[in-house]
Amino acid sequence: MSEVGHAKNVANFATAINIIIALGAVYNPFQTLILLAALQTKLTEAENAMAEVDTKKSTEIDADNIRFAEFDGIDTLATRIAGAIKVNINDALFTKNATTIIRKLQGRRIGNAPVDDPSTPDVDESQVAHSVSQQSYDNYIANLAALIALLKTKESIYKPNEEEVKIQTLEAKLAAMETKNNTAQIAQIEAKNAREVRDTILYHPETGILNLVKLIKAYFLYNKDIGKNSAAYQQLIALKFKKVK
Repeated sequence: MSEVGHAKNVANFATAINIIIALGAVYNPFQTLILLAALQTKLTEAENAMAEVDTKKSTEIDADNIRFAEFDGIDTLATRIAGAIKVNINDALFTKNATTIIRKLQGRRIGNAPVDDPSTPDVDESQVAHSVSQQSYDNYIANLAALIALLKTKESIYKPNEEEVKIQTLEAKLAAMETKNNTAQIAQIEAKNAREVRDTILYHPETGILNLVKLIKAYFLYNKDIGKNSAAYQQLIALKFKKVK
């Protein structure tokens, strides 16, 4: 989902306020929600919320990319572990159990971090894909942890010379994966929270800017010194507002 739709709503809201400012003292509603000062405060809140979404989204993307880099190649590592088991451990049942886990780690390569398609403004593909992606990362961690636990049952004979498949190295790898996965999850949650704050400011049924514009239009029509034939009203209705999901 492109942020363009939200940004356009905020920009048009700013224009609506400028139309009101140009009216001067003629604009004097009783409704406190649409007093000029209240509208200007709402605009500041909207602009700040938009900026916060941008910041949190950038942090989320960075965390996703760092996590991707940490998990990338886990399938190749699993194959290397399988080879080390074959060389170091002569136990059919152990090998069978290890192979079951290894195949899960080899299942498929980590996909790139989900991204948004700007050509579909009503759908945020990155958010739709996040739950599946997150489950995939969690599964990789769980399976590597299970494999390490299994290897430790044969620690007395599983003594490969290759550093990357040693138990201590795998434990460090697991810890790094967990850390980067947690960081990415936190960034995702914070980005989601920022969007929710923005959406409340823009689209709350009573206090959101879209409803405020409706109240302003109603006041323009109600005020005999403005009215539907005024330039101010025509300028106001020319502004397009749309709730973006």
